[in-house]
Formats: sequence, C-alpha cells, structure tokens
Amino acid sequence: MVTFERTVLPNGLRIITSEMPQTRSATVSVYVGAGSRYEADPEAGLSHFLEHMLFKGASRRPTAQEIAEAIEGVGGLHNAATDRELTVYYAKTPDWAALETIDILADMVTAPEMDPIELEKERMVILEELASVEDNPGELAAILADETLWPDQPLGRNIGGATETARSLPLSAVERYFRAQYVPSNMVLSVAGNIAHEPVVEAATRWLGPSAEGEPHAWHPVEPRGERPRVGVRTKATEQAHLCLTYPALPLGHADQYAAGLVSALLGEGMSSRLFLELREERALVYDTHSYLSEYRDAGAFTIYAGCDPANARITLEVARAEMERFLDDVTDEELEKGKRMVAGRIQLRMEDTRAVAAWIGGQELVLDEVLTVDEVVAQIEAVTLDDLRRVGRDLLRAEAATVAAVGPFEDDALFAGVL
Repeated sequence: MVTFERTVLPNGLRIITSEMPQTRSATVSVYVGAGSRYEADPEAGLSHFLEHMLFKGASRRPTAQEIAEAIEGVGGLHNAATDRELTVYYAKTPDWAALETIDILADMVTAPEMDPIELEKERMVILEELASVEDNPGELAAILADETLWPDQPLGRNIGGATETARSLPLSAVERYFRAQYVPSNMVLSVAGNIAHEPVVEAATRWLGPSAEGEPHAWHPVEPRGERPRVGVRTKATEQAHLCLTYPALPLGHADQYAAGLVSALLGEGMSSRLFLELREERALVYDTHSYLSEYRDAGAFTIYAGCDPANARITLEVARAEMERFLDDVTDEELEKGKRMVAGRIQLRMEDTRAVAAWIGGQELVLDEVLTVDEVVAQIEAVTLDDLRRVGRDLLRAEAATVAAVGPFEDDALFAGVL
C-alpha cells in the first residue's frame, strides 16, 4: 500500500515522500508548474527549451558531464519530461545516494548556469528533436488530434513548440521564464523508496529552503473551439494512414473520471479490448489500435488511434464508431468487472517501482494540491456501476463533438466527409 508524508517549507516548497523499505532504490523527482499551457504563442516551446538547459550545468556541477557523472557514477539514471501542466526532473539511484541526489536536482532547478554558448548548442539539439517527430507519423497524428480538438490555443499546441520559435527564442526569454516559474511555491519535491521522511526534509531545507518565494505565471484556460473544422489532415507520403478519433472528455478530479477510465479500458486498452478484437482480430483492418485518456485541470480528451492501409481509412473509422455504439448498448456487468480488475491491477503493479510511486504522489500534489492513495482510487473504481458506465459513455462518445486527425497520403479531407 502506498502511504505518504507531507511537509511544506516556509518558502512554499512542498515535500512529499513515500517510504518503501522493501526496495533498495529511491527516486527523487522535482515537479515544477511549467509547461506549454503557461506559454504565449511567441514563446511556444519555452518550457521544453528550459528543461534542456537545466542539464547543461549548475552552480555546484557547472557542466553537463559533471551532472551526468554524479548520477551515473552511482549506477543511477536521470531524465526529465515537459508536459502541458508540469515539468518533472527525476533521478533513480540506490537508496544510499538519495540525499546526494536531492542536492544534484536542487542545484539544477535553482542555480542553472544558463551559458549562452551552451544555449546555442542545445538549440540545435532541440531542432533535431523536433525534426525527429516528422519521421514518426503516429506521433504527428496525436499532435494533430490535439490541434484539431483545441485549435489556436496552448492546450492544443505541440509541447515541444515549433521550429520557428525554437530557432528564435533568446536567452533572455529563457531566463525570464525560469525566474518566474521555478520558485518554491510552484515546486514539489517527491521522493519514494527506501528512505525516511525527516532526512529528506532536512536535505530539502538545506538545498531548497533558502530559495525566495515568488508568484509564478498562471496557465491559460481552455477556450471554446467554436465552429472550427472538425477534421484535420496532414499530407504525408506514408505506407499507413495514422488516424485519431478524439472526443472531449472530463478534467482531472471530476466525479466521473473513473467511469471514463473504464470506458477507455474496455474499448481500446489491450488486446482483449472491444476495438482491438473488432478492428484487428475480426476484420484485419489494422495492425495497431488503442485508446487513451488525456486529463487536465479544466479539460480532457478521449482518443482512439488506428493505423491502417490508407484505402481503409474511412471504413476503419466507421467500424470504430459502430463498435462504440454497440458497446453502449450491450456492455455487461461481466465486462465492467473485467475492466475494474484490469485498471486496478495495472495501478497496483506500477506501485512496485519507486519511480512510479514518486510520480503518483508528486504529480497529484503539484496539479491537484492533494494526493489520493492507491486504495482510495481503487475504491472509486470499484464504486462505478453499469449505469454509471453507460451514462458517462453516452455523454463522452457524442458524434457531434468528435474530431478526426489523419496523417497519410491524403490530398485533403474529402475522404472523411460525413464520417462524423
């Protein structure tokens, strides 16, 4: 069972730990309220750019090599990720190296070097990263799906930004954004593993306690999509069509979010899901199909992905739509129980890993200002009834609210006319 302790320093830094004495590792994570939802259009990709810069050197380890060697020298691994509502820096190490790891990450997020020469080097790395997305049509389809559902706003923008902004962002903009967002009241230190709470608090007080309070910029709320086109097409000479059928979904913390999660699990998560069995096993239309929920503070999305022969793109979407309608009509208590066991089981299996536990407690604390235990979440999953599942499914899978994103050898959206 995942339990946790929480302390807030006078400067607003939240410290949350989960002691896992059965492990011999610890994961230290620093969560920051910085992401694409905090950026204006001219600075798109700024959070991601800053994430890269923090690995280039800090006050106590002034080069990227010294930071890497400090973690890798004890057998650890480290990385970071930028999302829409947060950026996370993490390192997983042997338990005896956890307190030193707090020093390393604290130095990175409070005193980065911000060398202009290193910024220009990293600019080229980021441009290569953005270019690599062009070679991944499945990823392009997911980005296009967000752009189509949430057009002309930060929530629908590529988290990595655009090539144009990556080429032009100046060091002064990166430094300004760092000073605004990387303040203690906008951070969570999350540690899980064979550690105790008080030594973590002592280390955090030493390395992060002196940081001054601040007022970070707010995130941009979702905007109504209005009468914008509901089909987005990206013409690309691919062998497969990469399709995303997307519906507006529920925000984080909504009372029905667990019912929505079960709808996704039963429809498209795994090889025993409805869509996989119908689209691949029965009709052989696809190699891969799956669904996923994206949940944010004030919005969400339910997306079904399918990769198929371009000639089968329309029929694939039509069959998926028909299977969803059938699901709403004939889903059974037995299916619901199967979904509950699957979703609860996946959560419990993840909780054996210190990195997953640090993410569980740290992500909730930063975005929701509260942490539900695994048992509390499983109890809410178990409480979902068949009536709940059907009610939420019907509200979620409304054809008039859906959008389609397609990447493949399509000249325009004519093939998809009327599919919604």
